[in-house]
Amino acid sequence: MLEIKKVYHYYGKAKALEEINLKIEERALDAVIGPNGAGKSTLLRVITALEEPDRGKVEFLGERIDELKTHKIAKKGIAHCPERRRLFYDMSVEDNLRMGAYRVKDKEKKKQLKKFVYEVFPRLKERRKQRAGTLSGGEQQMLAIARAMMANPKLLLMDEPSLGLAPKIKKNIFDAIEIIKAEGTTTLLVEQDVVLAMEVSQNIHVLEEGKIEMRGTKEELEKEPRIKEVYLGI
Repeated sequence: MLEIKKVYHYYGKAKALEEINLKIEERALDAVIGPNGAGKSTLLRVITALEEPDRGKVEFLGERIDELKTHKIAKKGIAHCPERRRLFYDMSVEDNLRMGAYRVKDKEKKKQLKKFVYEVFPRLKERRKQRAGTLSGGEQQMLAIARAMMANPKLLLMDEPSLGLAPKIKKNIFDAIEIIKAEGTTTLLVEQDVVLAMEVSQNIHVLEEGKIEMRGTKEELEKEPRIKEVYLGI
């Protein structure tokens, strides 16, 4: 579904991404893990044209998209759930969801999507009239994911969904990610909580200093001494 080919990205003279090659298959849930400053968020921003690659290509469903504007990429079916949520904080939960579904024209489909996100996040249904800015951190993260799902994406990009959340709330968020995975939405997850990321993902890509240094399944990476020591604390 998504293929990134030899992508480089610089901030001035600093290299943020170096020769990134990545393939995401349809209906897969892949994770990108790595330390702070490794280039994980930059990678997602390059996919959605919030950052322009200096070299390389990004292809979605066989079509090159790295030369398109961000709104055109959204119309192709890619939804980006950004780091730190970026909600419409003065708007209600329900209005945030409506904004997520702005490009979905079928009214029946919108109803189905809203029913689905309220089933995944029943807390949001309870707070549907509440302003987004008054929600707890965990509820805001639920709303950010739900808003992205309201776009009916073919590909969902999630950037650090567990950032700053208590362990119990993290588990709730990742339970929801499992449901989204089971529902069949292709997902690329950027996450610092390596244990949780590896638990839900089919393939894991280890990004360090702008390069993908290693990749594999959970079972394969758990055997790697460096992954065990640096990321899993074993």
